[in-house]
Amino acid sequence: MSTDHIITNTKTGHFVCQHCGEEDKPPQMPCPINVIVDAMDHFESVHKDCKPMPETVMSDYIRGFDQGCDYIVAEIERYIKSRDFEPRITNPLKDLLAHLKMEDIGKSPRK
Repeated sequence: MSTDHIITNTKTGHFVCQHCGEEDKPPQMPCPINVIVDAMDHFESVHKDCKPMPETVMSDYIRGFDQGCDYIVAEIERYIKSRDFEPRITNPLKDLLAHLKMEDIGKSPRK
């Protein structure tokens, strides 16, 4: 079985599985070479059957980003409603939320 997807990062010295992205730091030097070889063998045995991650298309990334932003905006709105803030605090936040939701396109900001 080929394990070409398991490499050593030359900058960090970590073992890296290019399929799942997991990294492992090798034993601290100085140590016997057999300890390092054992660590490499263990990492390889754990990751030898890892399958490549499916390629993410940009539309999937954007959809996930939009959903994450929608969640954050909803949580901020819920937080504002659950607290008794002064208008001088909530008005700028509500303006920002409207802007993030693109509801204020073409409007000038409040001064």
